[in-house]
Amino acid sequence: MADLNVERTTAVAPAEEDDYANWEIALWLIGILMIPGVPIAMVVLLTPWSGL
Repeated sequence: MADLNVERTTAVAPAEEDDYANWEIALWLIGILMIPGVPIAMVVLLTPWSGL
């Protein structure tokens, strides 16, 4: 029969918090979108035929 009064000898490590906050996710997405966006904006806005 199984022994019902068994204590664990090893403790389970608490889970580390790897969750990102919403603002951190938003910053990552903005940064990723700026990689192609900045050169495109520079060509559109800083070329002589852009009207500026």
